[in-house]
Amino acid sequence: MKTSTKYIALAIVGVILSTSFIQMQTEGATKEKSDVVQAAAVTASKEPQLPLKGKMIVLDPGHGGKDVGSIGGAGTYEKEVTLQTAQHIGRKLTEQGATVVMTRQADTTISLKGRTEVAQTAHADLFISIHYDAFQSSDVYGMTTYYNKPQDREIARIIHDKLFRQDIQTKDRGVQFGDYHVIRENATPAVLLELGYISNEDEEARMKTESFQEQIATAIVNGVIEGLR
Repeated sequence: MKTSTKYIALAIVGVILSTSFIQMQTEGATKEKSDVVQAAAVTASKEPQLPLKGKMIVLDPGHGGKDVGSIGGAGTYEKEVTLQTAQHIGRKLTEQGATVVMTRQADTTISLKGRTEVAQTAHADLFISIHYDAFQSSDVYGMTTYYNKPQDREIARIIHDKLFRQDIQTKDRGVQFGDYHVIRENATPAVLLELGYISNEDEEARMKTESFQEQIATAIVNGVIEGLR
């Protein structure tokens, strides 16, 4: 009987130790799982919030197709440079979380009415029409930003200001009222940018460079971020 009692006691101790070990393992696994969840939450909170997430922007490269726009002294077609600029801006807007729709993505003809309809169909937050100016005299240069409706003046001012906060090396021709179809007949907030004079030799040469395109695209996107806050 004593021997049996001894074995029973040892068995009980074994069960207790085994139970304690299992409990320690369970607690460790639970703690480990909790730590993983907390670490994931911290990582998620550190992910940068894209400033234009949820925003719909329509970019309108001026002219296109049979409508070449203005032609520079070196033979530059406005329709080609406006598309190049819109593509640069579009890429940078996308990087900041925006959904971008282009009124044209190639050398195609699209009516003025068709351009505004793109913005309405997309329920856009902003419509930006890209152009390069021209004048009879080749010594005129600079950039102008146009709005049509009073409520659009502020975002036009912000984008224009961002352009000239950089070392843009051109004349500031200001923010002005413009009676242009694509901003006048647009239910979406809309601006029209004249980003230089294609009739000016220096500006014609500069607008075709990658560095210039990157510079103005960055400035415009910064303006959109601030204007749509």
